[in-house]
Amino acid sequence: MITVHDIEAKLAEWAPLSLAEANDPVGLQAGERRKPVTHVMVSLDVTLAVIEEAIAQKADVIVSHHDIVWPNRLRPTDDTDAGAVLLALCRSGMASIAMHTNLDAAPGGINDVLARMIGLTNVRIFDEKDGIGRIGTLPEPISAREYAALCKKVFGSGVVRFLDAGKPVKTVAVCSGGGAMSLEDGIKAGCDTYVTGDVAHHYFLTAQNRGVNLLDCGHFATENIIVPVVAEYLKKAFPELKVTLSGEDAEPFQCL
Repeated sequence: MITVHDIEAKLAEWAPLSLAEANDPVGLQAGERRKPVTHVMVSLDVTLAVIEEAIAQKADVIVSHHDIVWPNRLRPTDDTDAGAVLLALCRSGMASIAMHTNLDAAPGGINDVLARMIGLTNVRIFDEKDGIGRIGTLPEPISAREYAALCKKVFGSGVVRFLDAGKPVKTVAVCSGGGAMSLEDGIKAGCDTYVTGDVAHHYFLTAQNRGVNLLDCGHFATENIIVPVVAEYLKKAFPELKVTLSGEDAEPFQCL
């Protein structure tokens, strides 16, 4: 019999919970550790729509990348959005497990997958303090515009905002999701191009001043790439388990 605990423990073999950033509540978000599991649904986020989908498909646990429990002293009430999600999980009896910044940092995790998808070789960690970001090189230089188009296609981004610093793309630093805060570390590591999502205006100004190409490929797009990888990992670890991908988990906005 496979239990929720078994699922969490197997995921932690790949992405140890100790790799998570401070105050990042990874691991079991809700549910009973001893609950038997026959069906796992994998998604990037746990939303009310994903929970309804999981209930309809009779899943026992949702494995997500993003945590539910961010605010301190979160209560399972409908007073907050996160509380409403937690309340829905409690009502359903379904468990939820999150592998967040630990999966960002883990070998073979999100940022290694991201780096591989956009053609980087000789990939290594560039920010030793948290071990999340990666840096590598392209086999041949490419223009910033061409690379932005490549990333858009690879990630399925609705839009890619990019700053062309007027230099070819060769050495690329990557940090999935909202990783612009590590831009300076990427620059110090020698990148000429930085790829991430959720880039605020002032980071584009920093890149412009420093002469570095900067690509904002979207938070969802640069992280959703890990969902099928997690699903395959669980299928190999537990061949008897039914593992499905959420069909309700999607970019929450549209692009014109």
